[in-house]
Amino acid sequence: CGRAAAAPGVGSTGSGRGPADSVLQKYLQQLWDTVLLVALILCTGVIIQARWQHQDRQPNDNFQVLEPRTDVLRSMSLLKTRPYRQPKRWCGPSPPTDADICAVCLEAFRNNQCLRVLPCLHEYHRDCVDPWLLLQHTCPLCKRSILDAFYSDKSRS
Repeated sequence: CGRAAAAPGVGSTGSGRGPADSVLQKYLQQLWDTVLLVALILCTGVIIQARWQHQDRQPNDNFQVLEPRTDVLRSMSLLKTRPYRQPKRWCGPSPPTDADICAVCLEAFRNNQCLRVLPCLHEYHRDCVDPWLLLQHTCPLCKRSILDAFYSDKSRS
């Protein structure tokens, strides 16, 4: 009545599992254990990476917290400016030297143009270097930070 006869070698009174079923069961158990191990390793890696990123965001005892916009603006306000005065040439007109050219726009300085003097003593057109300093906080030539002088002045007071 809809039931198949028992195959030879498989008893009807047993658990109904033959040697092939137990091998398949062991294989599936090992596969499941492997999947769980891989998931555990991936979760551990994600947790470790999250902790590293969290530690990177935490202020270090040796490092002062930057208030980016205000500190950069205060630092820039402490930088000196001066009007450019073309040096007198005794031997007649000569091409401008590197010291007479703005390294940002690559144009020669002209008399009475306002120059920004950075702590490293490099000079640029104020209108050229100020946008750079707002983004980079470093000298375009030597990469010295303009914030170093600000923080050393801040720590003294």
